[in-house]
Amino acid sequence: MSAWPDPGEFNVTIRDETLHSTEVTEILLRLCSYRLSARDLISERVEAECDERLADKAGRTGPRHVQPDEVEKTLNTGTSPRAPDVGRRIALALSAFENNGFVLLVDDRQIETLEEQIDISESSIVTFLKLTPLVGG
Repeated sequence: MSAWPDPGEFNVTIRDETLHSTEVTEILLRLCSYRLSARDLISERVEAECDERLADKAGRTGPRHVQPDEVEKTLNTGTSPRAPDVGRRIALALSAFENNGFVLLVDDRQIETLEEQIDISESSIVTFLKLTPLVGG
């Protein structure tokens, strides 16, 4: 039995930062659990960004960690964008985490493994700190 009550849905602040820039982009991510694995948190983030990208509602101008590859760019040159391959994107993000492409911090605590359990709340700050370029340089 969990020490946390079932919260229903709540928003948590997600920050995107890079080592080579002072720019910080923040988004809200809707979660349904106060405790989840790093794998689940990364997956939720990627899925939400893929949904946002397809809907194109947010009008974000900052860099995104989820970028279309060349095939998707070619397919999306027409009038109606195609849905990104969410499963493939999640796999790429999980691999990037495991290969030190980015660091995941929750309330300034570094998360070390995909299976690590994270306690999170509405006041938590989740930072995706990009260490190396994930796409094309």
